[in-house]
Amino acid sequence: MLVGEVLLIQRIRINLPPNFQQGQIPLIIQGHSNIDRRRHFRINADHLLLDQNVSKTYFNKVIDELEKKGGLYKNIWKIKDIFYPNIFIDILSTKGKTLLILSLNFRNYNYFPPQVGFLTPDGKLIKKLNPDAIIPDDQGIYHLIKHNQGVWACTPGTYEYHDFYFDLDRWELERYGSTCNIIELVNRIIGMIDRSNEKILL
Repeated sequence: MLVGEVLLIQRIRINLPPNFQQGQIPLIIQGHSNIDRRRHFRINADHLLLDQNVSKTYFNKVIDELEKKGGLYKNIWKIKDIFYPNIFIDILSTKGKTLLILSLNFRNYNYFPPQVGFLTPDGKLIKKLNPDAIIPDDQGIYHLIKHNQGVWACTPGTYEYHDFYFDLDRWELERYGSTCNIIELVNRIIGMIDRSNEKILL
């Protein structure tokens, strides 16, 4: 075992409910991903395309950033659980209750951006959100998308966005920019939700 792995294991405290299954939200990689056009075969989400030790190094940097600055937003969100390649963040209502869990999957990071989805407060997959609780951007565009596997964020710094908008915002050119910073990303996604609306789940 590498020293980096030992440090990572020592720092992470896993506190999962008994019925919570690891990988409850899988990384959904579409059949012909536009992120890397050299790949023409269906990619199984269980396959690691990036060396795991490399991916864990980047994952560790994300944890460092969250631990360093996350306390500034303790009334908005807080880290719930971390275990590679997943980070779970409680999204708090304006009254301090957990509205949703933000699920970030960093498998193959930073070769691929994280895929960001949502869970109920008790860790179940969300199929639909109340449209009245979703806030559009300045152009009236909604950046939370739904498909059979759940509800996902589609904004710069996420898998869904850079896969769909490959020709406009290529991940390999944007991944070190400010819009892909983990703190900025988490706050931007949470800003898409009306935290005063406690009936966000349908």
